[in-house]
Amino acid sequence: MALPSVEGGVFGPKCGRLDPDKLVRYYVQEFLRMGGSVAFNTSAEKLLVGPSCRLGVDGEPFVWQDSRVEGIQASGAINETIGSDTIVLACGAWGNELLEPAGIDGHVNSKKRQLFSVSARRARGLEELLHTKGFNLLDLLPLVILPKAGVHFKPVSEEGDFWIACEDEVNRQVIHLPDHDLARYTAEQEYYERNVNPILSAYFPQFRNARVKAMWAGLYSYNTLDNLPFVFRQDNLIVVGGDSGSGIMKGDSLGRIVDAVYRDEEKASLYGDVWYRTSKIGFGRRSVEREEWII
Repeated sequence: MALPSVEGGVFGPKCGRLDPDKLVRYYVQEFLRMGGSVAFNTSAEKLLVGPSCRLGVDGEPFVWQDSRVEGIQASGAINETIGSDTIVLACGAWGNELLEPAGIDGHVNSKKRQLFSVSARRARGLEELLHTKGFNLLDLLPLVILPKAGVHFKPVSEEGDFWIACEDEVNRQVIHLPDHDLARYTAEQEYYERNVNPILSAYFPQFRNARVKAMWAGLYSYNTLDNLPFVFRQDNLIVVGGDSGSGIMKGDSLGRIVDAVYRDEEKASLYGDVWYRTSKIGFGRRSVEREEWII
């Protein structure tokens, strides 16, 4: 298999994990408390572009008129046009569907990513591996990223499982306009058995006879330039995305940058009183440090 030997490792003692559902519920709760409104079961069907100064002539906006995104056409629980002075578009893998008809490059493509759950109680040695001591106060093995194909796994102690995934770049279809029906993107048990497990069990023999207990699939949206997030403004439209599966880690910072862009401020105040120039994460004067560990 030509697998590279492990010659060293990097340990992140301050790394951790959180429950994304609880985090989203908290944001919703606080947003409502601030007077905002949230619409579930609602789809944004189309960006509505119009002239900044409407003349009432059929065919507006013309190229000689300043134009702007006036609002969105929604369907579902809200079935009407929603207008706003400023619109923030954060649609992940579905950004192209709204942006391209309006003549704006979405800068994202997507790929299906899969997650496999293996019970630590069903294979010899896995439970001992799950509760490896010495890394943290929980006596759990930390998230492990192997040096081949981005195969990585982490313990889920409350379920007694390992969650396993892989970064399959070559021979995995690039999706430009994803289907709305996520049921089309299903996890493949054969992919785990023939692609992921051989790498995993070569480094950790405890996984050799491990069988899949459950599996899921979803979409990662990648910035087509460098796989790193972006925030850019097109007139009154602010677009944020391309976070390549790490949105929950970078979401707080991206939200603060969006807020600064909305206020026409050159710098955003990130957590910990770190100041960040908003143009660095745009496209006109982009200046970002390449992230090597994108999985």
